[in-house]
Amino acid sequence: MIVLKMLELKAIGKVTTRIFVSISCSLLSLSAFGLNFTNTDIQKIIDNDSRPFSGRILISDNQQTYTDYRAGDGITKDSRFIIGSISKTITATLVLRAVDQQKLSLNDDITHYLNIVTEHPVTVAQLLNHTSGILPPKPASLNARSQFIPASQFSYSNYGYKLLGDILSQRYHIPYSDLVNQFAEQYQLDISADVGEITHLYTKKPSLTPGFMEQQQQRVLLDELTIDDSFIAFGAMQASNQGIASFIAGLQQQRFISPDSVKAMSTVSAKRPHRWGELGYGYGLQISQQAALLEYSHTGYLPGYISLMLYYPQAQLSVVILENTSWDLDNMDRVFGLHDKIRQAIRNRLKTDE
Repeated sequence: MIVLKMLELKAIGKVTTRIFVSISCSLLSLSAFGLNFTNTDIQKIIDNDSRPFSGRILISDNQQTYTDYRAGDGITKDSRFIIGSISKTITATLVLRAVDQQKLSLNDDITHYLNIVTEHPVTVAQLLNHTSGILPPKPASLNARSQFIPASQFSYSNYGYKLLGDILSQRYHIPYSDLVNQFAEQYQLDISADVGEITHLYTKKPSLTPGFMEQQQQRVLLDELTIDDSFIAFGAMQASNQGIASFIAGLQQQRFISPDSVKAMSTVSAKRPHRWGELGYGYGLQISQQAALLEYSHTGYLPGYISLMLYYPQAQLSVVILENTSWDLDNMDRVFGLHDKIRQAIRNRLKTDE
């Protein structure tokens, strides 16, 4: 049985550069303009790719939808997917919301809220931007190990976001999954944090699209997976494409958190390596200014599902790609190449339109 208490997955690549605070930017939109990018454009990219697509692709701005592409058995506009590490962006938002409500501070030592002993002082902010270097304690121990001195390096950490969920649960006195569900209900977002065995969730939540894994070149149903509160915090929230697009719009409109928190979230405080080149990282957001095009993003991968979220503030444009198949990681270009081609085509069109 795959019980996903994946508290410390290896990130794709590591970086040992020091932290730079180099870009101060917000999610505020500057202007809106039409994007000539249609379902036909998406279909051409998929037809020329090395693998099929099953899921939904939604490209929209504050005024209209340009692309709503769906493919695969049972995929509808209401289909929900497990969104992987896009969950981290939502967790970061809830942390900053707690900061706005004065329930915690970004500079707080995490041991104020958690029953662990750290090798070096670690702050909430360092968990948010993956510079804490913290590792899980060994079984039956409270001593959390360190990869490096906090704030000296970037190391992508699912465990760090698990701890953020624990902190929020402690501050609000409810399970973290309940906090996420309350947030989604308050702002009418098609996002949820359902916990339990995946086969039970398929039955209990008919809108949750069953996930598939590629094994020995076969597409196999994901039927052994346990989602708990720890997993919710860093990788197992569920959402429709419209739910993520509405979440992005809510951030841009500062509906969830204060202007200061939006700025903190979207300001580079670390650098991370990526297949797109070196990216900035804020709080739960990747930040790129490559080719003078400001872009916020996050990606996700877990058994059964792959996801991509992009936002271009100057065009007020959001891109949400959710798939219900996790392709074999032995061929990384095949797994992520389709998303990368769609991203690049949109970037090229945005630069042309500008």
